[in-house]
Amino acid sequence: MIPEFHYRVRWRAAGAHPGRHASHRTGGGYEFAGHQPFAAFPDPRNIDSHATLNDPFGQLMVKTFRQRSAIPVFVLADLSASMGYADKVQVLAEFTSAAAYSAYRSGDPFGFIVCGETIRWDVSLPLRWHKGGLPADTAANLARIRPDARSAAALEAAVPHLGRGRALVLLVSDFHLDDAFLESLFDALRPHDVVPVAVWSRAEYDALPDWGLIHLRDPETGQRRRLFMRPALKRRFRDVFQARRERLRELAVRHGAREPFLLEDRLDADALTRYFYET
Repeated sequence: MIPEFHYRVRWRAAGAHPGRHASHRTGGGYEFAGHQPFAAFPDPRNIDSHATLNDPFGQLMVKTFRQRSAIPVFVLADLSASMGYADKVQVLAEFTSAAAYSAYRSGDPFGFIVCGETIRWDVSLPLRWHKGGLPADTAANLARIRPDARSAAALEAAVPHLGRGRALVLLVSDFHLDDAFLESLFDALRPHDVVPVAVWSRAEYDALPDWGLIHLRDPETGQRRRLFMRPALKRRFRDVFQARRERLRELAVRHGAREPFLLEDRLDADALTRYFYET
């Protein structure tokens, strides 16, 4: 069963296609938008006799309402080499399936753009209404990928492919990225509602031994290092990740994105729903 989460945005959609989000569009909704002359909105069901009698020009007046509209939803995914650690790709696949299904259930179009050094169009999806969520072949192709890109430079190159209208962009990465690149990326994404989704594994900083020899390898540079673990060093690993989380939050908020959502080992759909309704 595909998990579903509920999301909301605090801005008015501009799209003409009906949906579930507050909109600037006048249409068949329930939110009162004001009065207009009957000639502009010829719907006799909405004639307002009181407004008609009070119109100084003697025009027949009708009530107008704002419709609710669909919004574009994108998962913009980092698939650089560090995302190949532990089960991060599997978590990304699960999250993307849930996002596609949740968008389908909300009546919103969904797009998926996968990025390493270049955009991976072979596993990306164009923006459209995907019935039932993520297509099975896309999910299978994504699960088979072994990330080996030396960077996630294409994340910024993908921004023009998000379209001109405002979209909800779920930016999925482990965010082991240079601060200068992140600042530039967040600035490029400013026209959109950006949710940084940090995919972390406890094996990186929490599920380490208290004592013993461990071998580390940087997946993007290939450099190897051997460390003798001890409780003090384990605490340093945890402190570094906590500091990184705070730094990511600072960068995101300063550049117009939302606070990061931590996706640790597995997707908790209820926690993600709470995130959208509490932040």
